[in-house]
Amino acid sequence: MPQDPIRTPLRAHLPNTLLPHSTDAAEASSSTADLAASVAMISIGNLAQASTQSTAWTTMSTPPSMNSDALRPHTFNDTGNRLKKGSKASRKVTDLSLYNELWDRVIYDVDTLWESFDDIAVPADLHDGSRWSGWPESTLERRVLKWFFEEIHPLIQETPAALGCTIQYVSSGNLVIKNGDANRKGDLIVRCCRPGQDARTYWDQVRVVGELKSNPDKDGRDRTFIQLANYMRELFGTQPQRCWAFGFTLCVSLMRIFRFDRSGAVGSTAIDIHEQPSRFLGAMKFFLTPDAEAIGFDPTIRWNPRYTVGWNSLDTVVDVVYDPTVHFVNRSLPKPLPEPFIVADNQKYRICPSFIVRRYAIATRGTVCWRARPFDQPDGSPWVYVIKDQWRAAERDQEGDFLARIAPGAVGLPDYIWHTDVRSGPTGSVMDVAGHVRKGFDHGAQDRGRTSIRPLTDTSRNLYHTTADCIRLQNRVKTRLIMSPLGYPLLSFTSYRHLLLALRDAVLGHRHMYMERNIVHRDVSLNNILLHPQQGTAATFPYGFLIDFDFAIDRARQEPSGADFITGTFRYMSIDVLTGQMSQPHSPIQDLESFYYVLLDIAIHYDERGALRTPKPLPTIFTGLNTDADHDLRRFAASQKLMYLEQELFMSDVYPTFNDTAKQQLWWVADSWCELIDRSRSNRRTRRRVMDRDGLPVMLPAQRQRDEDIRKMYDEVLRILDRGIARLRE
Repeated sequence: MPQDPIRTPLRAHLPNTLLPHSTDAAEASSSTADLAASVAMISIGNLAQASTQSTAWTTMSTPPSMNSDALRPHTFNDTGNRLKKGSKASRKVTDLSLYNELWDRVIYDVDTLWESFDDIAVPADLHDGSRWSGWPESTLERRVLKWFFEEIHPLIQETPAALGCTIQYVSSGNLVIKNGDANRKGDLIVRCCRPGQDARTYWDQVRVVGELKSNPDKDGRDRTFIQLANYMRELFGTQPQRCWAFGFTLCVSLMRIFRFDRSGAVGSTAIDIHEQPSRFLGAMKFFLTPDAEAIGFDPTIRWNPRYTVGWNSLDTVVDVVYDPTVHFVNRSLPKPLPEPFIVADNQKYRICPSFIVRRYAIATRGTVCWRARPFDQPDGSPWVYVIKDQWRAAERDQEGDFLARIAPGAVGLPDYIWHTDVRSGPTGSVMDVAGHVRKGFDHGAQDRGRTSIRPLTDTSRNLYHTTADCIRLQNRVKTRLIMSPLGYPLLSFTSYRHLLLALRDAVLGHRHMYMERNIVHRDVSLNNILLHPQQGTAATFPYGFLIDFDFAIDRARQEPSGADFITGTFRYMSIDVLTGQMSQPHSPIQDLESFYYVLLDIAIHYDERGALRTPKPLPTIFTGLNTDADHDLRRFAASQKLMYLEQELFMSDVYPTFNDTAKQQLWWVADSWCELIDRSRSNRRTRRRVMDRDGLPVMLPAQRQRDEDIRKMYDEVLRILDRGIARLRE
């Protein structure tokens, strides 16, 4: 195989006019640029110390928020690139991330939340009219739990559920709940189980979590709430079909109920369980309900568990809301359980209960993808569709609106089937947080954006807000999309040639969406490029395709969406996006840079079989989330990527971190692509000044990048990939 001199051919033949000559954000007013940078760059390390005094932003950037999804870049999927045992992120790290994620997203002292529960009569022998008779003198957690199980639990009893299951309270104690993303345990949990089940508890069967504190001063504190939020993150990650999840805190005798959803959480007023024993019993009884919809599961996902397990044939066959906790604990039954299903466009689709994709976070899109097939297909038939549910920000466009524009047979893109905003209930109302989950709850005037983040301490109450504080609701709408084919993770490539072919197809798909359909993707990442199940021949397609147009935007749109989080995936963000100082809307130039970082990520962190390398290579161009707290995470990441565009530094520092096979087979593509990005940035930094009427130099305003310039960038990237493919002839 011939070895090209490093970069020499590319440097010699790339035109100087490859990209437009436009000004950058440094030419905006210094105050606006500095403000945009300060707002756009909040890292995990310095999160609690951020003290920005305003939440204004430039017209070309979206105000960012890093949620707990960001803790595990590209490890949250149930695919080959997910860490085998989850992230196991430490409490210190997840606490700060959740604190940021839920900042200005929590409403306290909502008395109407108690109306969800019926009061229960209290036996006179257990309560003397002023306090519970058997209440322990010591309020240590184990003492309170002993009191609960001896005196309270018999009053509410375990509740029968479908398929012979029981819903019960159990104490987690020192036992870490299994199958979680991180090592977490709750104090008092409600789970679904089968009679005689052993003491092990899995997050898949947990329905409600409670946190107990032996100090009443812990009530309403940030630390207590965030500890509960850690458990809710696990519930939403393990059971992503949830619309909401209940949790509660009991700080000695002060109790609060919290209902978490994809926009944050609503917390009740605090009650003293001695003074309001009936209300306390009513809530604890409600948490044992077998009603899957009442406990938070999606009412549009249904099943019929009676049919398969051989119940009395006289029983009425009724479709009910799918309960994944019941499904989980009955997975070992000798007869197969019925598969859940959804109805779309008057057609039924069976869905596989195991997920293709799910996310570990709370206030986020909550994306979950299932394998699916037509309902009338026999058991064992292949899964041919992907059903994708997510809670999109109400301000954002529907992904399905973009995919519906794909031309039939377009290379590098999925086939669109159907999409909608999900509706439920007798009136068919849209399933959103504001109406469906919070039932039109008044959040106040909502006349301001997110406030500056203050430090998280052991005594802070920074998350404590009431409706009088006018917290802005980030409303989210549940959206459902059906598409095909059922692709494979990019890391399932069979050779580096296969990898480059898939990347080429994805770039072609990206080009089609932009040049033919006016759509910019804005979130190119490793997980958003899939391998096509039907691989082409040496001269034909398909090999790969681009998915996940959640953050896509029509290029005709100039204004920001209004959603208060940054677009993209941290590891693959371009330098311009990381700095937050783009003077123009997001364009394919930034996305083509993200494609490059996907290739680098694979060459550095994975071997030629797509497996994570052990031991890990030393960090260079990719900034870890454990970056020194003195550095701002996004600014530091941008400076690292910018520094390694320089040829000698790239070859001396980045290239040696490639795995051995990649050093031989991918170096030319990576180096050539790096040079292309460097050249394009140089051209875009070229500035023009003219004389004004007073004879003074002034900067011309920035011009939009021309289609011709972007087309040339596409052509150069595809040329590099084609040459790289040709160098790896089989």
